[in-house]
Parts: sequence; C-alpha cells; structure tokens
Amino acid sequence: MRLSILLAATLIAVSGCKRASNPPSDPPGNVTVLPGDGVALLSWAPLPGLTYWIFYRPGTTVNAAEPGSIAVKNAQEPRAVTGLLNDLQYAFVMNATNDDSAAGPSSPVVTTATRLAGDSWVTGAPIGATPQNLNALAFSGARYVTVGDAGAILEGDFAYGSPSPNLGVTLWMQALVLPVNFTENLRSVIFNGSFVALGENGSVLTSADGVSWGANVPITVNGAPVTGMNGIAFGALGNTGFYVAVGNGGQIFTSTNLAAPWVQANSNTTEDLTSIATLNGAFFVTGTNGTLLVSPDLTVWNSQTTGLPPGTTLRAVAFMPNAPPTAVRFVAVGDAGAVVTSTSVPSTGQGTWTPTLLPGAQNLRSVTVGGATGLRFMAVGLGGAAVFGDSVINNVPVSSIQWSTPAQQSPTGDLSSVLFFLGQYLAVGATGANAVSH
Repeated sequence: MRLSILLAATLIAVSGCKRASNPPSDPPGNVTVLPGDGVALLSWAPLPGLTYWIFYRPGTTVNAAEPGSIAVKNAQEPRAVTGLLNDLQYAFVMNATNDDSAAGPSSPVVTTATRLAGDSWVTGAPIGATPQNLNALAFSGARYVTVGDAGAILEGDFAYGSPSPNLGVTLWMQALVLPVNFTENLRSVIFNGSFVALGENGSVLTSADGVSWGANVPITVNGAPVTGMNGIAFGALGNTGFYVAVGNGGQIFTSTNLAAPWVQANSNTTEDLTSIATLNGAFFVTGTNGTLLVSPDLTVWNSQTTGLPPGTTLRAVAFMPNAPPTAVRFVAVGDAGAVVTSTSVPSTGQGTWTPTLLPGAQNLRSVTVGGATGLRFMAVGLGGAAVFGDSVINNVPVSSIQWSTPAQQSPTGDLSSVLFFLGQYLAVGATGANAVSH
C-alpha cells in the first residue's frame, strides 16, 4: 500500500513538472504597417506553431507589454487593428510565443498615422467571369450582397486586408439558389435581418444568407405586374415594421410582412421616384425634377423645396447621426453634380435645403456616411466619380460642406452604390465595376 502511494505521488510530481517550450529565438520578421481610417493593418512573415502578439499605443515608440500599451493576442497575419483615432500616430511592436513558452525577442517598432478614407480608390475583387450591371449593395455586418441586371446576385464576406488590403471582400460568389428561370433586373437590395431584393417588375426576393434566395409576393396593381420599380426600404411605425417600395410615375407601395399583397400609397406626385431610405425616424424619397419627399407615417408625403434647376434628378439621400445639430446632417445627391444639404429636416412640413451644383457635373448615384467617427459624406457615380465632404472639421461643425474629389479616383467604370464599414468604402456598378477605398 505504501509503495502504491509513493508511486502515485511520484507520477503526480512528474506530470506537474512538464517542461515549458523554448521561446522563439528570432523576432517576428518583415513587420510592416499600413495606415487606414481608424485602422492600422499589420503584416509579417508568420512561422508555423508560433502565437503572435501585437502591442501598440499612441506615439512614436512602444515596448512589448509596457504599461499603457494595448495587447492583441493570437494575431493572425494580416491583422487589422481597429478602434484607432484618426490623425494620430501609433507605434506597434510584435513578439511571439512557442506553445506555452515565454515571449521571444521583439520586432523593430513600426509606426503609422491613421487618416480618413476616401481620397484614394483602387479596383476591388473581381466579380464573375461575365459581370452584369450591378445596381445596389447591402451589408449584414459581415457579408455584402450586390444585385443587378438579369437576376444577378453576388455575395462576398467583408475583409480588411485579406487576401489583399485592396479587395474589400474575401471573394465574390454567385448566389447558389434562385427562383427557377429568374432573370429580372434587380434594382435595389436591403438588409434588415434578412436580405430583401426588389426587381424592376415588382418581383421581391429574400434570403437569410445571401446565398439561397426565394420569391415572395410580388408588387402588382389589379393583378398585373408593375413596371419601373427602383428602390426598397424598411422602417417601423410604432411596433409595426413596413417595407416600402418606390418607382416611376410616383409609385409607392407598402407591405408589413412580404407575404400579403402590397398596398399602394398616394404619393401626390407623378415624378419618377428613384430611391427610398429610412432616416432619423422618417421615410425619405428622391426623384426627378428635384423631387425629395419626407413622410413620418407613409400616409402624408411632404414635398421638400430643393432649389435645383428643372429637370435635375436626385438619386439618393443619407443622414449623419453623429453630426452635431448645427452641422450638415442630411445630404441628397443626383445628376449633373446636384447636391442638396440640410442641418435639420422635420418629419412633417418643409425643411430648409441648400442646393449646390458641383463643378464637373458628376452624375452621382449613391451617398453614404463613413469615417471612423461617422462624420464624412461619400458619394459615387458615373465614370467612377467620387466626391466627399466632412460635417465636422477640427471639432468645428460645418454648415456648408466643402466637397473634394479624391487624389486617386476609382479606376473602374460607372458606380451605382457605396457603403462604409470598419475603415473601408466599397462601391459597385456597371459591368461588374467595384472599387475600394481605405
């Protein structure tokens, strides 16, 4: 009995004395950093079996694990370090461990200064062997879906720096499942827990993942398909959610669940309606002849005075929730460089809008809000056009935005839709055009 106890104690002692692995003898190699919009992209030459650590802090230098530094454990190459402040220099250093070893030697310190994206554009990931015209873009928080002519639907997962800092997504893939023989032109797509796409002929498709799509109740009038539909949005009135679709000739339709017939609303206009968005608790619609409608309830549509020349078409509108009340918070864009802005728009009645025609008469198709602090408007359009402007500069609210063109415009063709997420703008357009700005 005593011998058994001694043997057991010996085994426990031996098992408790497992030797730690030797630390790496060399520092991580080829460490580089690229600046981004609230993001820094670290790259290095990884070796198998090692666990890599990144340490960083504002300033020009940093030591591994020093007080005040922030650690990123188990970093995979490349690694986007997010949550940084723009216009600030950061220092980065790396080391590695081997299994449960102590840390090995540190790499040389690398530094970069973060800055707003939008001033330089590059071609994004290739879209298909025979790219279609892409008309709209939606994002789930992890996956992009873009839709276009002849039933084109593609999906791609968000990527910042993988496999290249320029591509925007890991890979664009064709949707695998569509309704049989579906070839309609898709004009708009949104994400509200599921992806919902709208066809020019009122067809409505939904997907939980962007890969498999099914048909829902189409938009009809007296049992006949509609034509000229252009945009769809989702918003809530009280505890009830509403899908709203708009189209040519002042068409507006609503649905609460996509499983029942759509209801036509009275827009009080015969202008062609080009887009709809839910902004700041109200529904905003753009259209021809400077049309801009605002509705708090999908019943009353308040026509805004935009002051644009007759014949000017507005194409999209965006709202900047992070801007202070005295700064520009609403921007609508359209053809011939048309831009109208407002600091405040009531959900009922008339807002005060300031019109501008940008030099060069760019035909703008889409506008979004971006930047690490959400204070930059970015618009894109035909010929790869892009313009941007900030609502707050040096902590001072701006009531009249100064619009700028990128130093490096998109090398792709016509762009129809743009979104921002985590340091990058992604835009899509005609014949598979897509572009990225970090």
